[in-house]
Amino acid sequence: MISVISVLTTASFLAAAADGKISSAFQRTPLLLPPRARASGGAFRSATATAGAASRDDGGEGGAEVDAAAGAGGGGPTKEEGGRDESLRRSIEGLVSALGETRRSTASVAEVAEDGDDPSPPLTVHLVGTGLCPTLSDLSLSTLLLLSRADVVLHDSLGLSSDHIGRVVREGCEVICVGKRGDRKSWRQDEIDELLLQKATEGGKAGGLKSGRTIVRLKGGDPFLFGRARSEIEALQSAGVQHTYTPGISSCVAGPHLGGIPLTDPSLGCQSFGVWSGTDALGRGLGSKTDENRWQHVGVDVLVFLMIGRLDKLDDLCRSIVGSREVLLDSQRKWDVDTPCAVVQNAGGEDMSVWRSTLGSIVEVIRRKDRTSVSPAVFVVGDVATLDLSSC
Repeated sequence: MISVISVLTTASFLAAAADGKISSAFQRTPLLLPPRARASGGAFRSATATAGAASRDDGGEGGAEVDAAAGAGGGGPTKEEGGRDESLRRSIEGLVSALGETRRSTASVAEVAEDGDDPSPPLTVHLVGTGLCPTLSDLSLSTLLLLSRADVVLHDSLGLSSDHIGRVVREGCEVICVGKRGDRKSWRQDEIDELLLQKATEGGKAGGLKSGRTIVRLKGGDPFLFGRARSEIEALQSAGVQHTYTPGISSCVAGPHLGGIPLTDPSLGCQSFGVWSGTDALGRGLGSKTDENRWQHVGVDVLVFLMIGRLDKLDDLCRSIVGSREVLLDSQRKWDVDTPCAVVQNAGGEDMSVWRSTLGSIVEVIRRKDRTSVSPAVFVVGDVATLDLSSC
């Protein structure tokens, strides 16, 4: 099933669905079909054909333009006013209908209305982890489905932009950026909680919940890892708002890996790693703590830090990890100035940068590039930082 999803979420595959070419793609690779689709024979072709017919019947001349563009191989789906690709939404619906295997927890409330007796399904807020996803093609199919049916989307600064999200949402969907960025003016968490509840009650009777609305809260990485999802979920629970949660791949893992740095390696004796936030809830750098040599007693082989921000914070952190030579002998030290380390900035993006050095010199190496900040970045300390397994 993993192979199916990785294929389905590519932009080219979605474009192929718009003109019916997707059925022939599956005929050439029958092993990629899920068991249900293989057993049903023409179910996939039928579903995609229905989606294609819908774009022609409902879209009028616009649908014909989509078919012509796809047939000519020169442009893919037609982009409507405001950057919205209506044919992309229909393609997503066709794919999901054909597979018939989306998890119930990520199904749209529209599906609940179709399956259940209640014509007015409850409002649902979907908290979705997006991992590191600079483009729509990096999202899972279930997340694309949610976006295509959303009434409101709240998203972070990192990850998909409002323009990207605007391509897949339906007309009238409200897209709001509520991201936080270190050392910049950002939304406070209590403001985000309040906005979620405001959107949940907007249009409801006497301040009550508005039935049938779907609100998607996109959060980069995994919302349960340094994502403050608890605050938002508890706010929803206190108001009686139904919610679902979809995990994502955290940047603490995806960041180093995209930079070619595995977090474990048996040949180097690295069998464990720990993860910390480089900045606390008050904006103070982790290296500003006065507990010297605390890192020398941490029982893991690799240290991983998120949200390290400015270089002065990184410098303090490196000094803190090395600790005081007056307290421990060199033979007792787990980390020292020669310990390998690496910084991966903008992991997965076109402007990704990776710096490899040691705890004693990494900050100076980065400063030579006229940098004062490395945000957003992941900091890795340990022998694995010497490895470079990145794609050529």
